[in-house]
Amino acid sequence: MELSDILEIISPELAEVEGELEETIKSQIPLVYEISRYLLNGGGKRIRPSVLLLSSGACGLPNGKKRISAAASLELIHTATLLHDDVVDQGEMRRGSPSSNVVWGNKPPVLVGDFMLAKALELIQNCGSIELVKVVTDASYKLAEGQILEVMNERSMIEVSEATCLSIIDRKTAALLEGCGRAGALLADTSNGAVEALSSYGRNIGMAFQLVDDALDYCSRESEFGKRTGQDLIEGKMTLPLYYSVEVAPGEVRAKVLSILEKDELESSEITEIREVVSDYDGVSLTRNAAKRFAADAKKSIENLAGSDYKKSLDRLAEYVVERSF
Repeated sequence: MELSDILEIISPELAEVEGELEETIKSQIPLVYEISRYLLNGGGKRIRPSVLLLSSGACGLPNGKKRISAAASLELIHTATLLHDDVVDQGEMRRGSPSSNVVWGNKPPVLVGDFMLAKALELIQNCGSIELVKVVTDASYKLAEGQILEVMNERSMIEVSEATCLSIIDRKTAALLEGCGRAGALLADTSNGAVEALSSYGRNIGMAFQLVDDALDYCSRESEFGKRTGQDLIEGKMTLPLYYSVEVAPGEVRAKVLSILEKDELESSEITEIREVVSDYDGVSLTRNAAKRFAADAKKSIENLAGSDYKKSLDRLAEYVVERSF
């Protein structure tokens, strides 16, 4: 299943979103535009604007300038958080290219991320709805909370619970996609039931998307994944593939893994050993199964929406999210 086929129905609008992003990031400061363009041109899937556009279409609003502005706003928020994440995590690769902090150092990307957040607020303000502004501000503070929660739990991996892992995903990834579904329905001025249904769809597809990303970090090839595999482990982040594996592993294996995770820095041989444990005890498949449950919940949340090609694309997008290999 190709993503382009699923999103064909909104292809013209996605092209308009790209144009809006291009106009929005222009600045009299050349470096601002250079860094912004570098990341926006990096091959993102545009899942967030797609959810917004499909949601508004499913609620009976297939066109309109406000849809484009809102979609661009939420994509800018996502992009800004990537800039901030790379600095916090000291990431080296993003979408197959050197991350912005590697190219420009730490300070410029952080400040350009702030620029993008401000521009995102300007775009959503221009839509003229205080409800849409609240969608963006709610998603933004939850993203910040998620990043802080993740940082708080670094290097205390053995104490991190499944609930904490899911809470980080809920804030860092799902909250923004929840906002995309909600914004799309609000733009269509539809019933509260549809707003809540599409909010739930967005949240669940966000949970599924990140769980698959976490699984791919343990099993994919770097050339396909677009960033260094095993990065979560290197950065001291407990994610569910490792958590599930440790939970079902025999006592001696569990003890060995936990002793390794107590170290401040892991040697390459230790990283390999832990990845083998995740492989041996089905951490990847258990995580993918969890993602499938969230995707099923996403589809269930919109089952009462009127039938349309937009609704069909939302269903297919939920399936794509859990089936993807990169």
